[in-house]
Amino acid sequence: MDPHEKIIRTLFSTIDTNDWATLRELVTSDITYDRPGFPKIIGVDDLCDFYQEKRPIGNGVHELRSVVSDTLQGFCWGHFSGVSREGAALDELFADWFEFHDGRVRRRRTFFYRPAI
Repeated sequence: MDPHEKIIRTLFSTIDTNDWATLRELVTSDITYDRPGFPKIIGVDDLCDFYQEKRPIGNGVHELRSVVSDTLQGFCWGHFSGVSREGAALDELFADWFEFHDGRVRRRRTFFYRPAI
């Protein structure tokens, strides 16, 4: 398995299991994360705060359907199923783009499969 593919797969399993210590090891300290509906997330502390306090998901599982990567970037798409913090069922197709630096995620951008324009 390509090292960047491994990082992507590990990142999602880390998020699904709420393993914030490992998440900190997978990203750079100055990571930027763009996610629809939220202000830009800048830095590892902001990222962990997002997952622990602001993300509307209570729990769930990402099922990656495909991952591709090269020496600088990676892309994946898959399906998420879970429950919101309020108890509502969640079912979402998603895609993510990643930029890597020194074996860690430096930039991430998430896309959701839903009407936008």
